[in-house]
Parts: sequence; C-alpha cells; structure tokens
Amino acid sequence: MQTQETLENLGLSRSESEIYLAALELGESLPKHLAEKANVKRPTLYKLLPGLINKGLLSETFKGKRRYLVAQDPQNYVDARQSELEQIQKLMPELRLLLATASTKPKIIFYEGVENLKKIYLDNLRERKPTLEFLSLENIHPKIDEYAHHYFIPNRIKRGITIDILVSGSTKSPAMNLTSDPYALRRVKTIDQKNFPIPLDCYIYGNNVSFALYRKDSEPIGLIIRSKEIATTMRSLFNFIWEKA
Repeated sequence: MQTQETLENLGLSRSESEIYLAALELGESLPKHLAEKANVKRPTLYKLLPGLINKGLLSETFKGKRRYLVAQDPQNYVDARQSELEQIQKLMPELRLLLATASTKPKIIFYEGVENLKKIYLDNLRERKPTLEFLSLENIHPKIDEYAHHYFIPNRIKRGITIDILVSGSTKSPAMNLTSDPYALRRVKTIDQKNFPIPLDCYIYGNNVSFALYRKDSEPIGLIIRSKEIATTMRSLFNFIWEKA
C-alpha cells in the first residue's frame, strides 16, 4: 500500500500504479493476465497502456501474433520527472526577479498531471480577457492536443476571447492547424524554432500569466502566476516580439 501511494504521489493515477505494480510481479505477461492481476477492466488497461509506455514504465513485445507487456525500471520515470522539475527550476531566477519588482506579492498556483493542467485553460476561459500566447506544438501531449482542439478553442470562440499566438516552429499538430482566422478570433505569427525555441506554452491574460509543460513523453506540469506587474512585463515582451516577427 505504501508503494502504491508513493507512485500516486509521483503523478500516477491509482489504476496506473496498480497496473505497474502488477506488471512488476508478473514479469512478461499477456494484457488479459495483467488486467486480472491489477484488478482493472481490460478496456481500462488498454486506455492507460499508451501513457504507461510513454512514461517508460511498461514496454511491449510480440511473440508471433501475441502481445506481451513487461515492466521497466522505474528509474526511467523518476529521471523524466526530475528533468521536468529542472526545467521549471530554470525559470525560477527570472520569475523571482519579476517578483522583486512587483508592488504586491503575486499568487502562484502549481498544477501536475493532464487533468489538473486543463484547469489552466479553464482559468483563461473564466477570465474572458484578450489573450497572448507563446507556443510550441512539438511533442505536444495527445490528451492536451485533443482537449485544446475539441474543448478549449470552441469555448474560447464562444466566449468571444481573442488570441494572438507566436508559434515557435510548426503550426500543425495531430489535432490542430493554427493559422490566422477571423472566425476563430485568432492571429498567428511564427518564429524560427532553431533560433528562438519555446519548449512550453505561455498564456498572458488579464493580470495572469500561465506556463505549461505538456510533452507527450512525460506527465505535464504547469503554473499560474497572478500578478499585474508580471503580466504587464510579459505582455510587453510579447508585443515587442510580435512587431518583429
């Protein structure tokens, strides 16, 4: 039980942790045997399997036409999570400099996991403010990609929220094609990904700035900073780049 709680604290859902622990006990196993051992339904196993493979916790192998699942070293997952935290940590000096110039202490809200990360986009919808966005679609997590396409963008349009987007690299993902579109209340400019990489998603709206790391090979993390001064600074930076792009 303590091991399972630890895995859940590391960002796995209860079902994911049960499947992984069962895979550790079984070794190489057929999906139906793994589902039985983990006490989850087979559709649940198949739904969660791609995520566990992307996290490096499970691998699959084929013998003839039969697929077998094998647990992998958990250190791979821990190292990936550590890498994510290091990327956020690299932002801290700049954020603290902005904090030092703020007249009032900003509120910072941290989110972890796909479902919690969606709250960042819901916050943008609730604010109903014109939005500026720095964005890279490279390696976007498929669940975030689908959520943005099927829920966030239609609801942003419905609420009349305009958005200007600076995209580093390609404007296409499996679910989206971000181009300037009056109907979508969207203007888009691109910048060179090689010279100006943006390995995250940044929204500037009202007195808020949000950052989201949502790579498909790791569990997404993000934060919202509520500060008029920081939002003003980031808005000025965006507008400067927009004019040059």
